Amino acid sequence: GLKILDVGCGYGCLGEAMTNKGNIVFGIDISPEAVEKARKRIHFACEADATKPGSLPVELREEKFDVVVLSDIIEHVYDPMALLINVKTFLKEDGELLLSVPNVASWATRLNLLFGRWEYTISGVLDRGHIRFFTLNSIKRLLKTAQFEIIDISVTPHFIRAFAGPLRNWLFPDSMDGAPSDPTALMKSKYYKFYLAYIYRAEALIASFWKRMFAFQFIIRAKAC
Repeated sequence: GLKILDVGCGYGCLGEAMTNKGNIVFGIDISPEAVEKARKRIHFACEADATKPGSLPVELREEKFDVVVLSDIIEHVYDPMALLINVKTFLKEDGELLLSVPNVASWATRLNLLFGRWEYTISGVLDRGHIRFFTLNSIKRLLKTAQFEIIDISVTPHFIRAFAGPLRNWLFPDSMDGAPSDPTALMKSKYYKFYLAYIYRAEALIASFWKRMFAFQFIIRAKAC
């Protein structure tokens, strides 16, 4: 029953999941191709840049939302502060921000740096599209400066996920060139379903005890203050 704005909605996969739970979902993205596909999955989608309020259509500027979602978006923009300040204007008085961001200080990145390795990848913490990197302290500091109060922080674990690249290449050899024929093949595979059913929860529980070291992502709920 919530009205949600998904900033950087992509193809609308996350928005569709939220829609299936009975929410009304609006989405914006800078990719025309993504917006075209998202329109088939959510209530409203438009091509716009959330860091530039002038690019937003009039019908969206007048909307207020219960939740604004920034799902792995903030690390892709040059001015995260401007993005947070802009999306705050879309929140209702009691609305919430739901933000996820990769943890650059996870054990895997620390280990690689110990041996002098910093290699960008096609996905993950060092995704070649990332231009900003955050630790738990730095994302908390950014939210505080943008005048958000953090309600809750949870994590996704970085254990088996740390080996996702080699595992994906082994299971789906055509992904080794960085352009798999079906980007969703791993998620739809029996291996991934087994992982979610029997392994993920235990990993997430362990990671929650030492978020700074074992988190792949921080998932943060916050409200404007």
